[in-house]
Amino acid sequence: MRTADTQVEIPRVGVARSRAGVTIATHFVVDVFSFVGISLLPVLVVQLGLETYQKALLLALGSVTSGLVQPIVAWVSDRFDTRTVGTIGFVVAIACIGNLGVAENFNQLLVLYCLGAMGVGAFHPIAASTVGQLAGSKRSLWIAYFFLAGMIGGVTGNIFTPRFVKWMSMNSDGVVDTHAGLMGLRWFIPVGLVFAGLLAIAIHRVGHRTQNAHELTVSWDRKERRLRWRSVWILYSANVLRFSVNMALVYLFSEWAEFYASSNASAGLSTDAIGIAAARTNGFLQASMQVGMGGGGILLGIFLSPRFEKISFVLVPVLGALAVVMIPWIGRWAPGSALGVTMIAAVFSGVGFGAMIPVSMSLAQKLLPHRTSLASGLMLGGAWMLAFVGPLLAEVIQYGLESKPGTPGFVIELVGLLPDGLRDACMNGVGLFGAFTATSFALIGAGCISFFLPGELIRRCSAH
Repeated sequence: MRTADTQVEIPRVGVARSRAGVTIATHFVVDVFSFVGISLLPVLVVQLGLETYQKALLLALGSVTSGLVQPIVAWVSDRFDTRTVGTIGFVVAIACIGNLGVAENFNQLLVLYCLGAMGVGAFHPIAASTVGQLAGSKRSLWIAYFFLAGMIGGVTGNIFTPRFVKWMSMNSDGVVDTHAGLMGLRWFIPVGLVFAGLLAIAIHRVGHRTQNAHELTVSWDRKERRLRWRSVWILYSANVLRFSVNMALVYLFSEWAEFYASSNASAGLSTDAIGIAAARTNGFLQASMQVGMGGGGILLGIFLSPRFEKISFVLVPVLGALAVVMIPWIGRWAPGSALGVTMIAAVFSGVGFGAMIPVSMSLAQKLLPHRTSLASGLMLGGAWMLAFVGPLLAEVIQYGLESKPGTPGFVIELVGLLPDGLRDACMNGVGLFGAFTATSFALIGAGCISFFLPGELIRRCSAH
């Protein structure tokens, strides 16, 4: 019998909610782990002497590996009717991220970071599909809860991790030992393993398809199938831009935090201390962005009517782009409260690129009821896989091609053919102002792509 022909047995309501609750709680813990490396990036830069391009490369490869594994894991999950790969991925993430402190150079850090990112990625499509299956008619709302838990986990990871490392870094004589602080991440491992065990108990017997998936799919004609897949690919393309903006902002907020910390540092403050201060500021900004993503997602999950889904896919990114483009100006407009106002802008930027992601996941599962893990994997990891371009392009726009030691000669020659002003901008960069502005235009592009969603099909699927 083919996997697609098997039927799903949804547990009774109480059991379903308990299993979904465990899965959602585990998502919180997973995303705490997923943001450990990001929140500690300024500390790792100081500890390992990383170059700017290495920082951007680390973020880029992390998104590639995390994203690449998700459609693969989703296909395996649907094909063999198993949830085990999600739990295995989480355990791998626990081991690698908890041992980031053992890295002695960039290459070792890259291996640990990317393996951890792959483990985190393997968890997400399996868990998202599970919550959707257990939700019944409240799929959008429960997936929004799932998404919110991840965002809260990201906020917690971004704020708590730098503080924890700072606490673990302090010697009895008051001297900062950054390596000791990073090694303290091993205390995260036992907590993660407990939740991995709970996850295994909760999800390994939950099926992969809606109860009437077979009846629905056999009733589709060729036009209906093509329209549904076309809609999924439109959602996917828009999510590629959303996640690229997300990763670009992760990089840009890290740069902003380093600039802010060094500009406000007291005379004589050590490099390690400035790095920890920058990590703390970066954590606040990353957390604010997560608040916008999670808060916006849960509000839309509760209040968004199916008839307004398409217009929301178009307009929400545009509104978020306005917040992104304002960020580099805040220091000039409100120098005395730059951090607080930037945190508010970060919240709205998170709403702009993140609030519609759980809606896209729910809609994709409804468009492909017989391939719910694959639908989730495409909307999450499939899109996230290409988000590596975000920080790489942001760094090139900020510093220019001259900052990239491995730029091919033919690229330099092509840039030399451009008009003087444009050539100088490409070679020398346009700074944080230009990088934030370019990122805002990418977010607007996500809204423009969503304009091509077939409204009638979206309303019909969302009503079920």
